[in-house]
Amino acid sequence: MEALHHCQTRAREAEKTAKRVYAEKEHILKLFFRQTAQLFAYKQCFQLLQLKTLPWMPYKGRKQQKSWQKATGGKRVKRGRPQHDLTKYAVAFALGLGLVGAGLLVGWTAGWMLPPF
Repeated sequence: MEALHHCQTRAREAEKTAKRVYAEKEHILKLFFRQTAQLFAYKQCFQLLQLKTLPWMPYKGRKQQKSWQKATGGKRVKRGRPQHDLTKYAVAFALGLGLVGAGLLVGWTAGWMLPPF
């Protein structure tokens, strides 16, 4: 009877120890995955910062282009006629059309809300 009692006591202690070890393992895994996610986020942030600063850094051993060469992609431009950047005008045109459309929409809805005279 006494041997059975000792055996059950050891089994309960082993079960408590197993639960404690399992909880500790789960806690360590949570910490590991949290740290891995943070490391990945830091790595992504670092790469983003590198990409932001990389174009502004001059290349070693490369000649600096003059400002008129940068604007035209290295092609020579006649001195009297500078080339215009078409994307600026396209963005300005699209923005203008968007503002006009928004104004028409507001005017149309306000017209429906006012009583007719």
